[in-house]
Amino acid sequence: MTIVRDDMIEHLPMPVRRSLQRSGVVGTEVPTSVMVRQRGRIRTDEDARWLRFAATQQYTVDPPGFVWNASLKIGGITVGKAIDTLVDGHGHMNVKLLGAFTVVDEAGPELDQGTALRWLNETMWFPAVWATDAIAWEPIDDMSARASVTVGHLTVYAVFVFDDEGRLVDCRADRYFVDSERTLMAPWSTPLNDHASFGDVYLPSAGSAVWALDDGDLEYIQIEVTDVRYE
Repeated sequence: MTIVRDDMIEHLPMPVRRSLQRSGVVGTEVPTSVMVRQRGRIRTDEDARWLRFAATQQYTVDPPGFVWNASLKIGGITVGKAIDTLVDGHGHMNVKLLGAFTVVDEAGPELDQGTALRWLNETMWFPAVWATDAIAWEPIDDMSARASVTVGHLTVYAVFVFDDEGRLVDCRADRYFVDSERTLMAPWSTPLNDHASFGDVYLPSAGSAVWALDDGDLEYIQIEVTDVRYE
């Protein structure tokens, strides 16, 4: 059992230290696993229909990993399932519609990078890990810091951006974008627009994810977090 102590965070960049103090994780235990419940809507491209979803995501901290299990809905009726995983350093995305038709089945180095970045980004829901050796931090300025994590053979980087009250407001990285026509490295961000208390910890509770592509920005998911539990 590891408890986040003041001496564990005193060397961190100032905005990260301020955020940990603001969130209330100092004095709490670093979890070994995390469960997050979400709802929202998702789409594959700018012209595609938004689909409602309800999801449960299970995370492991050491080693970094997750399983995101979502039900896709239209008019309250489940029309598909999406599973996104990071296991043993490798990512896999599978989407099925109507229980039988596979519309996405992706794996490979690009997805490994993307899912590792996703795990790093989503430590926003278990920020106690920021105080451990799992995450390396580099200072940028009073409002941002660069984080990195090594997952298997791969090290990924992201810039975490905070407001002056210590709340995380964005996370930015270069991430592989893959669709049926192209594979490219593109700017990716997850702007946050709300925060809430989950138990004794104050965390981001709503936001979205956006690709900055040459032909315009693509916001492809909007998320609301409804529950966070630590084990």
